[in-house]
Amino acid sequence: MKITQIMLGKGFGGAERSFVDTALALAARGHEVQAICHRDFVKRGLLENVPGLTLETIKAGGEYDFMAPRRIANLIRAFEPSIVHTQLKRAAWHGGRGAHRAGVPVVSKLHNYVKLERYRYVHTLIGTTEDQRRHALKLNWPEDRVTVIPNFSRVPPVAEARTPEARPLRLLTYGRCVHKKGFDVLLQALKKLIDGGVEAELLIGGSGPELDALQALSVKLGLAGRVNLGVWIDDVGQALDEADVFVLPSRDEPFGIVMLEAMARGLPIVTTRTQGPVQVLTDETAYFADIDSVETLVAGLRQAAAHPEDARQKAAAALELYRTTYHEDAVLPRFEALYESVSSR
Repeated sequence: MKITQIMLGKGFGGAERSFVDTALALAARGHEVQAICHRDFVKRGLLENVPGLTLETIKAGGEYDFMAPRRIANLIRAFEPSIVHTQLKRAAWHGGRGAHRAGVPVVSKLHNYVKLERYRYVHTLIGTTEDQRRHALKLNWPEDRVTVIPNFSRVPPVAEARTPEARPLRLLTYGRCVHKKGFDVLLQALKKLIDGGVEAELLIGGSGPELDALQALSVKLGLAGRVNLGVWIDDVGQALDEADVFVLPSRDEPFGIVMLEAMARGLPIVTTRTQGPVQVLTDETAYFADIDSVETLVAGLRQAAAHPEDARQKAAAALELYRTTYHEDAVLPRFEALYESVSSR
């Protein structure tokens, strides 16, 4: 099947990772894939020189960029796909209009809770969770044109979960350094954890506008030598394998692909009760903390440190869930079925 994937962001967060992983996974399964991305997309190199994948880059501005849909339409006409799959609002708006010009149906992946005016040229919305599906229905999207397909990861699952017995306890998190990720709360929790007698260290991977403030907070809390900030993680599997506990301290997390990656590598997870994690994980598979709560985050970390066998059992249950529900082999057939259904109408 010939499939066009479109993402027009420049940075590299969860949605952009979903775009890259979906394009690569479809090509690996034998489909002919056209990947259209912004010319300044920082990870475009991941899509270059891939068998079965044609990479196209364009200049794309905001919603009033009237040339972007024309450029996209020309690329789609030349490729002649059966379906177009967009990710996030800008791609849905520009890519949707471009596909409409080219006469090709569009499906679009929701990664957050947005208004849907810019999705008017999309046939089917794909929510990553049931909650996102309910969000679309509340905005009067037709019920027969919205479905749920979760995010997935291509990180290979380990054979078995590990027990977090190392000291100092190696904590890991990564993502864009922005307020909603809650890394400031995690730093405060780490301080209390150490003051309470648990030897621990923390690696926060990623960069962003709050990096300097986080570094200043780390110094203020006296965590020098305990925290490594601003590290760019290229090999996610290796980073996870070198950690003992994965922490997701977000204030807002519509899904959380990083959570899937930790599940894949058999790592115990401590997470806040945000939208995505509460629909994927349970008390059987993770430790939960309240949003913006240093005390409950510390409590979760202490539980993982004090009861390593319990932590291992939770990680093992999460690993099995990943294998059966969130690995690419479980999710890609659902995308393929949707593509066939929409393109045949």
